[in-house]
Amino acid sequence: MDFVKVVDTAIDFCKDKINKAMDIWESFDEDQKRLYIGCAAVVCVVIVVAAVAYGLGNAHGKRVALEEEDF
Repeated sequence: MDFVKVVDTAIDFCKDKINKAMDIWESFDEDQKRLYIGCAAVVCVVIVVAAVAYGLGNAHGKRVALEEEDF
């Protein structure tokens, strides 16, 4: 199988999916678009906050473990 043909097929597949998604997006009215954008923004913020909290929890756990080793 030719590598270029595989890549070309993958690109065509992606183009079809993106075009289908854009057709669905364009069918929404402005209020629906704002709602979905707002929901996506909230999801991103929740993920960032969870990642920061997880990182701080790990850092605190490592600090406690290091303090316990000193005894």
